Amino acid sequence: MALVLGCKMLFRRGGTAAFISAVALLIAIPASTNSIYNSISYQTQVIGELVNLGRTYLILSADSRALTDSQVERILASRFVGLGSIDYVLPQRVLVADLATGSGSYTAYIRGVEDVGSFLKTRRAYLNGAIAKGWAEANIGEILARALSIGLQDEVDLAVGDRQVRVKVVGVYRSQTQSDAELLVPIETANILAANNHTVSLIELSLKEGVDSHEALSQITKLLPENVKLVQPQQLREFTQQMNTQTLVFLNVWSLAVYAAVAAASHIAVMKLITESSYELAMLRALGARKHHIYTTVLAYTMATALLGSILGIALGTAGAQVVSTILRWIHRGIELSPFMEPRQALQIVFLALASSVLGCLYPAFKTARVRYVEQPL
Repeated sequence: MALVLGCKMLFRRGGTAAFISAVALLIAIPASTNSIYNSISYQTQVIGELVNLGRTYLILSADSRALTDSQVERILASRFVGLGSIDYVLPQRVLVADLATGSGSYTAYIRGVEDVGSFLKTRRAYLNGAIAKGWAEANIGEILARALSIGLQDEVDLAVGDRQVRVKVVGVYRSQTQSDAELLVPIETANILAANNHTVSLIELSLKEGVDSHEALSQITKLLPENVKLVQPQQLREFTQQMNTQTLVFLNVWSLAVYAAVAAASHIAVMKLITESSYELAMLRALGARKHHIYTTVLAYTMATALLGSILGIALGTAGAQVVSTILRWIHRGIELSPFMEPRQALQIVFLALASSVLGCLYPAFKTARVRYVEQPL
């Protein structure tokens, strides 16, 4: 009975509405950011599912961090040539070289392959010109050719350290892959620049259509030495999941400042409420309310107001994000954000808001419960 009377008494105070509004405005911040995150996360997941990863795999050295520092024994490629599940095997060497033309010197990626024609065929590339065959010939990607203003029959000087070679561009290709920003040469040319004929940067292999990938990969793995690793390129789904996880962790850490502000607001509101309600609290003690009744009354009031504020804040944050995204879609047609809140996230926000509010009011509630009613100013 004392709890009900105390809560009614405290709720009639004018500061209750202000406290609920303060909590709502603070909770609206994590609610809106989480709803926007949900929309972006959903879109990236959809994009990841639409990408066809293909059946291509790369063999790299186990300790490599990039293609340019990977070193794999070239003879390893011969182990996979006779396998019935393999469509093609392409050893490749990737180098970062200084590329000098008549207009200046630049840095570019050089990719050396055993068969330039087969490599372009796997990329389904369109070629303007001829396929590079000798060590003094090269094919250039369309993006790199445009960036450096290089055309057919132009000669360029390649240098890696103190090793140099001059090649003639006999073809410009477009594959709509990252190779369009590279210079493609026979592997003999890359070996001259790297001064190493025994290793390559990677071995690219592709599985035939209709082959059980799990069984084929198990067979391939058994042929690999311990110092190499087998990876699949274009792992967009895993990349987007990792980015979404990192973004969510950042938002959760950043939201700690909001919940700290909720705790501070609760502390200030309860202190003000206790000061203004000192007469009523003293009357409750005079009517026989025990210390734990006063303590419970203040906690119940704080939790009730925090609950109302957090629910209102979630509604404001989610609705506000939806309104802003709709306005942005009207202004910019390319923006496709549809913020939404998951029930699990809403419950988490409510729980953290309640915990923060209780934490903020513990000391003033405990202090008020310990004061005898005769000591209260009437």
